[in-house]
Amino acid sequence: MIFLNILSWLVVTIYIGVFASIILWALRIFEKKVPFSFVPYSKLEEIFQTLDLKKDSRVYDLGCRDGRTLFYFSKLIPEAKYIGIDDNLFSFIMFKVNKILNRTKVGNVLILREDFFESDLSSASHIFVHLYPNIMDDLLPKFDRELKRGTQLVSLNFHFTTKTPIKEIELKKMHRNLNDKLYVYEF
Repeated sequence: MIFLNILSWLVVTIYIGVFASIILWALRIFEKKVPFSFVPYSKLEEIFQTLDLKKDSRVYDLGCRDGRTLFYFSKLIPEAKYIGIDDNLFSFIMFKVNKILNRTKVGNVLILREDFFESDLSSASHIFVHLYPNIMDDLLPKFDRELKRGTQLVSLNFHFTTKTPIKEIELKKMHRNLNDKLYVYEF
């Protein structure tokens, strides 16, 4: 009986902790105005093809969430380096869990729990983003300042309002995904 009481209190405590974490996570997203949306698995191959990665690529995913794009890319080109940047604790935990679940070679994939506005991106050869236009526009001066010439940036569905992409690619439509587009930029 005592064991059941302890177990029930433990379960209640875990539920309260999870609920509080979700509330804090949602408030943080609202404060930062950065969406927490996952890149559909159905789009990963087209994103990979667009990035045109090489063995010596250094790929950054800003707002990487659970890291699915980086894990997918690393399975196809394991020699490249993959860095996810996300300051959200929930994303960080999901990334770590996903890394455990992706038991293939993922030593070349890491996450930095920091604000990508403060991160040094100068070593990037490729950047993938899925961020709202207002965030992208806020990042544009940083990209212009830090990225080396020839760095490629691919954005899913959102574009800069003041920079013209070198290419726009309509993605294959799946049953519920309409009008998905990749915007390709070169710095």
